[in-house]
Amino acid sequence: MTKNKNTIAGLSFDQKVKMLERICEELLDLKVEYAEIAGKNATIKANLEVLKQVKSALQSAIKAEQNY
Repeated sequence: MTKNKNTIAGLSFDQKVKMLERICEELLDLKVEYAEIAGKNATIKANLEVLKQVKSALQSAIKAEQNY
């Protein structure tokens, strides 16, 4: 097998370690970003549910007042 600079096999040990370190850092960054987005998504969903409940309660109160 020929060692080509365009393949992983063509990289030196140090180059492979550095590449692995960069990939692990990027993976960690993406996992942290994903967790932040997932947390924000959960907060938005909770806020939407609260607003739906408040909307429903207000609509019921308005209808009740109109029927008097």
